[in-house]
Amino acid sequence: MTAVIVGDVGGTNVRLALATRMETGVILHSVQRLPVREFGSLDAALAAWRADATCDADYAVFALAGPTGAEEVRFTNSDWVVSAEPLRKMFGLKSVTLVNDFAAQARAAPVSADDQFEVLIEGFPQPGAPMVVLGPGTGLGMASVVPSENDWKVIPSEGGHQAFAPLDARERSILDHLARDGGIISFEMLVSGMGLECLYATLAVLRAKPARLVGAPEIGLAAIAGDDPIAVEAAETLALMLATFAGNAVLATGAKGGCVIAGGVAEALAPFLRTEAFRARFTAHGPMSAYFENLPLRRARNPFAALEGAAFFAPKD
Repeated sequence: MTAVIVGDVGGTNVRLALATRMETGVILHSVQRLPVREFGSLDAALAAWRADATCDADYAVFALAGPTGAEEVRFTNSDWVVSAEPLRKMFGLKSVTLVNDFAAQARAAPVSADDQFEVLIEGFPQPGAPMVVLGPGTGLGMASVVPSENDWKVIPSEGGHQAFAPLDARERSILDHLARDGGIISFEMLVSGMGLECLYATLAVLRAKPARLVGAPEIGLAAIAGDDPIAVEAAETLALMLATFAGNAVLATGAKGGCVIAGGVAEALAPFLRTEAFRARFTAHGPMSAYFENLPLRRARNPFAALEGAAFFAPKD
């Protein structure tokens, strides 16, 4: 067993815990969620957590929106700068590792219990095949995981930055409107928290309706409640675009082991992922549609998956 300090660092909150890593999984202790705005740095948040937690660990791993193995990550939606070496020295640790948040999510997926997922499409994972984990949050993350001897190897990616391609008249109208000034429109620009805001504003223009809602949380709540027709249409559109992106990811990674959708936006808009239209879009890939036969599609429901996955990136004793 290995004890590891683990963190899931977002733009709004940071989750911290002590993880006990075993061959079969991870047990978390002293889990806390701390608001980023109340702390000037990860150092300060970690110090506050350690004051309340029983902590006996030589290693720390932090999952965040940045490349795995980076020495420093600067956040775009907060003033935080996370640097591995200063943290290691400050807290007397043997090592501090920074990993991509979806790499951590992906590593947790193969060892998570079935009750940590909502089944969107029933299926049977092909033994020994890759699995892909993706989803919208602040951005659009994606990573795959493949069996490797008696372990799992994570392959991070920047798949969310692939160029978006429309599949129906509504999506073509949206793309035409957004691309009128030139430049690439990526999937992340549309399938994310900022994407929901973008879709809502764009559809309001295209429908000649007022855009009375501000911010992804407000738009998402109105979509779920059905209070605003443009919000509902924006959520429906985002869900279909997510289904397309997920299907593309399966084909690109050979993910016969299945696809897992994670991320805060997917959780907030979960009812829009349970529709027949969503399932049909996921599997509709022309001559490659048969590839999706018996391929499972699930939505992650474990809010601590990134913490659990992060523990596997610490050195083994």
